[in-house]
Amino acid sequence: MKPRSIRCMKFFLTLFNVICIVFGLILMAICVINMRDKKNRPDQQSALSRGVLSFLLTLGFCLAVTGVLGCVGALREHVKVLYVHACFFIFLVSVELVVGVGGAVLSAWVGGSNELRMQFYKNATVEDEVSKHHNFWDSLQSENKCCGVDGPQDYAILHRDIPASCCARAYPLREGGARRHLYATCISERTYYKAGCEEALRQKKTMKGNIFISTGIVFALLEIFCIVLALWMARTIRVERRKLQQNLQAHFET
Repeated sequence: MKPRSIRCMKFFLTLFNVICIVFGLILMAICVINMRDKKNRPDQQSALSRGVLSFLLTLGFCLAVTGVLGCVGALREHVKVLYVHACFFIFLVSVELVVGVGGAVLSAWVGGSNELRMQFYKNATVEDEVSKHHNFWDSLQSENKCCGVDGPQDYAILHRDIPASCCARAYPLREGGARRHLYATCISERTYYKAGCEEALRQKKTMKGNIFISTGIVFALLEIFCIVLALWMARTIRVERRKLQQNLQAHFET
């Protein structure tokens, strides 16, 4: 009968690797959905966002493959597969650490406010691309419940009317009398969004960053635990097999 320690390690290593496989598949699905969504909105797609999605897609695939290797190694008690599984996870943790530190440094030094202001002034001044930039800002302001870069006063500075996308009740309606009435009420009663889009996007970015960091830390710890468990299980299996071989040899000699 196999030792209880090996059975326990087999169970937990298989369980944690199944979690890694599920997380990898979910991550891949989210990346594919986001890539399709960004293809439909090329004006909101940057080289950085494409790079991040490509990295996360690759990471999800590697997690799923490494998880499958771990399950095979644990269930079959294959020492070499367990060592390969541990090496793959060591490589993934190293890459995640480098990319995480690099992303934090890049995020600290590179800001998006200048680009946002440039987009806003294009929206206000460039007549050849009015429709494109108006659509961009209408979508941005409606989705993030904001108005202008620093606030609705940005439109007053440029001597432009506050758009309907700054009004929560007017913008979702189709063009018509009801929309015009709600828009006029919104402007007269000053019920339009007061927050600027720069601050709204900064808060959204901070929240996404915190979720990403927390999730990354949890799964990095899970990966490290899988590495330790796989190496420990491989070593235990080798020791037990050596003991069994010595016992059989001693039995036949006697």
